[in-house]
Amino acid sequence: MEQTTAEEIVAHNAPFSSHFRDDSFLGRLHEEWVWDEGAFARLNQAITCLTHHKCQDATIRAQAFDIFSYIMSVALLSHCNPEDLYRIANMDTELFWARREEVQRVFDHFLGSWQFRQA
Repeated sequence: MEQTTAEEIVAHNAPFSSHFRDDSFLGRLHEEWVWDEGAFARLNQAITCLTHHKCQDATIRAQAFDIFSYIMSVALLSHCNPEDLYRIANMDTELFWARREEVQRVFDHFLGSWQFRQA
């Protein structure tokens, strides 16, 4: 994947971006309560590409953080809360844990979690 394509995918998924699209992974997750595996794979590939290219663009990194925050703090946390009406329609417990771990790993690599910094 080209870096410019990866940046576009991130912008399409970033909730505060003027390029946000309702048909993006995050758009569908928010509007339809659906975990779109294909769109998630594209977002995952985009973040991995930006990690590989050592993207330091502040806007892209901020957008990635917003996406990560939404997925982890709003969608997945709300999905687990029995008091909340939000449920990801096509997600069972096993998929929940697998996707939560994958989101954490991919975004930690890009955003520079202490776990992945060189000593």
